[in-house]
Amino acid sequence: MTILKPILILLFWLAICQLPSLTGSAAVQQNLDWYHTLNRPPLTPPDEIFGFAWAILYILLGTAAFLVFKNLSGKNAQKALFPFWMQLLLNACWTPLFFGLHLTGPALLLLAAMLLQGIWLARAFWRANRAAGVLLLPYGFWLAYAAYLNMGFWLLNR
Repeated sequence: MTILKPILILLFWLAICQLPSLTGSAAVQQNLDWYHTLNRPPLTPPDEIFGFAWAILYILLGTAAFLVFKNLSGKNAQKALFPFWMQLLLNACWTPLFFGLHLTGPALLLLAAMLLQGIWLARAFWRANRAAGVLLLPYGFWLAYAAYLNMGFWLLNR
């Protein structure tokens, strides 16, 4: 039972990180035709890359949250995990905003907020567990890249 408990806790955090994809996947599927009509900025990857990248990023986020959770207890864990919950909420809002409502400008503003909030998250996780902070680096780079793409879509399709 000793080994099972950490595995179940890790699976919980990995599952929690999948929640933003639930809000976004329907919006993406219903609006791919619209997306394919847009002028694309340079370095826009093929559609398949997005799902693959997010799957990896959600695994990294969940693993980082697990490391923070298992190293902290009570108020310290709540304090370190608060920016994590905020990041997931912001993340869950972006795809319906961009794809569902076709609001590329407001989606860009949301991504800017996600980048700033992601810095707060990385700092909180770094303080709680350095490995967790390092696991967030790819997420930060992807957010910056997503902001570049979102800005390109907004500028090229106004």
